[in-house]
Amino acid sequence: MSATAHVLVADTRGLEAVTAAASAAGRIGLDTEFMREKTYRAILCLVQVAAGDDIFIIDPLEVDPEPIASLVADPSVEVLLHAARQDLELFNDRYGIVPTHVFDVQAAAGFAGYGASLSYGRLVEATLGIALEKGESYTDWCRRPLTDKQLKYAGDDVRYLGAIADRLKRDLEEGGRLKWAYGEMQALEDPNAYAADPNDAWLRVKGRGTLSGRQLAVLREIAAWREREAARRDIPRGWVVKDPTLIELARRSPTTPAALRDIRGLNSKEAERSARAIIDAVERGRRSESIKTAKSPTRSAQERARMLSGLTDAVVRSRCEAAGVATELVVTRSEVEALLLDMFSGSLDETQHRTLQGWRRDLVGDAILGLAAGKIAVKVIDRPPYVEEVPLNDG
Repeated sequence: MSATAHVLVADTRGLEAVTAAASAAGRIGLDTEFMREKTYRAILCLVQVAAGDDIFIIDPLEVDPEPIASLVADPSVEVLLHAARQDLELFNDRYGIVPTHVFDVQAAAGFAGYGASLSYGRLVEATLGIALEKGESYTDWCRRPLTDKQLKYAGDDVRYLGAIADRLKRDLEEGGRLKWAYGEMQALEDPNAYAADPNDAWLRVKGRGTLSGRQLAVLREIAAWREREAARRDIPRGWVVKDPTLIELARRSPTTPAALRDIRGLNSKEAERSARAIIDAVERGRRSESIKTAKSPTRSAQERARMLSGLTDAVVRSRCEAAGVATELVVTRSEVEALLLDMFSGSLDETQHRTLQGWRRDLVGDAILGLAAGKIAVKVIDRPPYVEEVPLNDG
C-alpha cells in the first residue's frame, strides 16, 4: 500500500464500503479530528478509519458517520486507537454508544516498557522505526477544502495502528502483561465512564477542598446549573462561570442580585443574565443537606505520610521499572499519599484504594503496606534500580 493511499468518503455509498471492509477485517484503526475551543460539545471535523489494507477518511461535514459509531459498539470488531478516551467520549456523546472491544495502543505501550504517554508519532517510531511527517497537529480540520498534506497526515494517524497493536501484543504476551493491559482498557468499555451527570460536576471543580460541607452543597447546585447552562448554550463551561468564581460563589452564597454583582470574577453580563438562576441554585444548596467531608488527618499522620512518601516512591519506581510498566499507569503520587494517610490515621478501607486491588496490589500495593508497617526497609545499591527492598523480622 502506498504511503499516500487513502479513500475520501463523503456519501453513504462510501460509508457502506467502510463498514464492509471493517466487517471483513474484524478490526479497525480509528481516529478523529475535532474542535471544541468555542463549544461545549466537540465539533467532529474528520473521522479516519483503517480497515485491512484500506485507509478511509470520512468527511462528517458531508455525511453522517453513524455507521462508524455502530462499528465501535460492535463486539465482533476490535477497535484500535491511540489515547482513546476523547475519541470514544465523542462517539458516546454524539450517538449514545458504548465501546465493546477496544485496544488503546498508548495504554498498551505503558505495559510494554515504552512509557505510558508517548505521542502517536513517537510510538510509531519506537515500535516500527518509521518517522512520520509533522506539522498539521494544530490545523483547522473543519476548514474546507482539505489539502493533500492534511489528508496524508490524517491517514497516517490510523495507517500504522494495526502494526503497532500486533507488536505490542507480542511484547505483552512475552512479558506476561497482556492480561494487565486488557484489564486496564476495560474502563473504556464501562457505560458509567461516559455518564455525565450534571449533579456530579462539582467533583471536577478545582479548589473545592477549601470549602465547608455547607458550602460544598451550594457548590454542587451552582456547578450543576453551570453544566446545564453551558450545554444548553453550547459554549465552554468557563465561558459561563470560571472555577475560581464558582468557589467564591459557594463560599459567599449571595442571595440578592446586588450581592451577586460583588463576586469577583463574575462577568457583569452573566450576572445580569443569570442572576435569578444562580441565586436559586445557591438557595437550593443552602436548603439541602450539608455534604459530609472527610475528617482531617492528625498532624502526626500527615508528617508520617510526608516523610514516608519519598521512600515509597523509590520502591514503587523500582518495582515498575523491573516489571517494564510505566509508573503513571500503576499509581499516582496523590494515590500513594492518600493510602499512607489512611493507614496512619487508622481509617484504611482497602476497597477504596485501587492500588490494593488486583495486579496493582501484587506489583506495588503489598510493598507499600509492608514499608509503612515497618516490615520492609530500603537499601541503596550501586546498580539499577539503585534501591533494594530488605525484609525485616517482626521482632
